[in-house]
Amino acid sequence: MSDTSESPEHAGDGDPVDSQHTTATPFIAAAAIIVVVLVGIIVSSWLSPADQNVTEADRINRSVADFIQTHNHGDADLQATLVCTSWSDERSVLAGREGEITLQQVESSEVNGDRARAVVRISADDAEGETTDTWQLTRADGNWLICD
Repeated sequence: MSDTSESPEHAGDGDPVDSQHTTATPFIAAAAIIVVVLVGIIVSSWLSPADQNVTEADRINRSVADFIQTHNHGDADLQATLVCTSWSDERSVLAGREGEITLQQVESSEVNGDRARAVVRISADDAEGETTDTWQLTRADGNWLICD
């Protein structure tokens, strides 16, 4: 004989009925939370675009890196757009350096209005090797220009 307490209950059509009741509520709640998080991310990126999150130090680092790159490629026309109007190659911190210059690090930068100073460490395959100098910069039209 069979014990009915161990067998699943049967619906009228003969299929077993699960005695534990499951619902879609947890899945719907999880999907709603995901949607809220995604909407939050989209709204925050819309209100604060990445280009507005760039610091002055980041802009100075980019100007220094661009200047060194144009120096290495000998692109005088592009380099002229990255320097002050009073620029002189003879007074440049790169004057007399030979070979390809490598930017090691912009160690620090200090902004004072439209002027800035940056401590820049560079290296080259020449007698000077690695050096650290203070570079002078001026902001013009929102861009940092290298000055001597």
